[in-house]
Amino acid sequence: MGNDLIDIKVAAPPRTANAHTWVEMHLPDGKTLLRYCAWGIGRLCFSASLFTVSISRNAFKFGIWLCDGFESGVKRLLKVYDALPYAGTPMTQVIEASAVPVDEPLEIITDIIAAIEGKQVMIIGEMGTGKSTLAQYLAYTVGGRVRVYECEGTPTDWQGLEVIGKGENWAAIERGMAEDLEDLTNQLQTRTERGDAALDGTERVMIAEEYPELVSKVSSSSEWLERHARRGRKGRRFTVLLSQYDRVAAWGLEGKSDLADAFYRIRLGKKALAHAKSLKNEALISWLKADQSHCLLDDQPLKLPPYREMKAAVLRGGSTIFQPYYDNAINPKKSPENDLKPALGKDFEENCSDNDRVLWRLIQRLGEGKSDSAIVTEVLGFTGKRYGEGAALLERLRKQFGG
Repeated sequence: MGNDLIDIKVAAPPRTANAHTWVEMHLPDGKTLLRYCAWGIGRLCFSASLFTVSISRNAFKFGIWLCDGFESGVKRLLKVYDALPYAGTPMTQVIEASAVPVDEPLEIITDIIAAIEGKQVMIIGEMGTGKSTLAQYLAYTVGGRVRVYECEGTPTDWQGLEVIGKGENWAAIERGMAEDLEDLTNQLQTRTERGDAALDGTERVMIAEEYPELVSKVSSSSEWLERHARRGRKGRRFTVLLSQYDRVAAWGLEGKSDLADAFYRIRLGKKALAHAKSLKNEALISWLKADQSHCLLDDQPLKLPPYREMKAAVLRGGSTIFQPYYDNAINPKKSPENDLKPALGKDFEENCSDNDRVLWRLIQRLGEGKSDSAIVTEVLGFTGKRYGEGAALLERLRKQFGG
């Protein structure tokens, strides 16, 4: 190992460069030149792409500006164009009419007596809608003696009236309707011979409960209905038919439109609503739902008097209408055994009218312990605007009979 020598070369210290020192620079070789050319081409591509995006963006902005300007100009021209049909009138002064359906306000009937003048009446409604009360109210308001055909009535139904047919006594109804036909013939004969004035005071009202049932059980019911429908009002005979059915066939009027036209139809409760729905009248449906006193007279809205007022009229009328039925111009009035007889005594003057006597007895019987206002409204049946008339009547009766 002693003979192995290591030759160590020590690098010469760098020379200090100064202004007069030349640095040797070598030109790049071919590979280096190609590398720099590739880099330059890439940089040029990036610059070109950015320039293209910038140009496109500015072009789009210019296009948007053109579109906005075109839209604004067309809108201004459109305002002028739209004004041409109105001779140049500014649009702010033009009111366009549109074909929008507008529901007309309901013309509500409030005077039922005037509304049913000249025709007979059908009252249609389910149980509990007040058909019987309305029928009696119409009967007592129209005036005249009342006969009721009722096959299923209870002892408390139709109090004070002549009721025929209870317990399904169809034979009695048959006889009663035959009597009605003879009575109507007499009335019309009197009218022909002596005129309408001769019939004053002979008015009659016939009420038929559930008339469709009579159609199949009473043979004379068809003739009875037809003759009274055609000529009843001329002979001072007013007919009120009641039923739960609203079908023409049930009334025996199928194919007899002229007879059907002789009747007004008063529909109550659900029957009225169903008919209004068939008319597709939403305003009428809403009105019917608003109050129980709202019903229909044919297709028209009808507001009935308050139930309390009708009930009071029924109570008063049931105590003042005499029975039995006969007293037309040809058949003289028969004095019935169950007529209300005038009470004799010091409280009744001989020169007072029978009607006043009956009213005074009614007040004595039903008005005991009641105030004057209760007597006027509940017993005498004067309410609302007629209250003053009722109070004057009560005062007059008291002076007349010394009560």
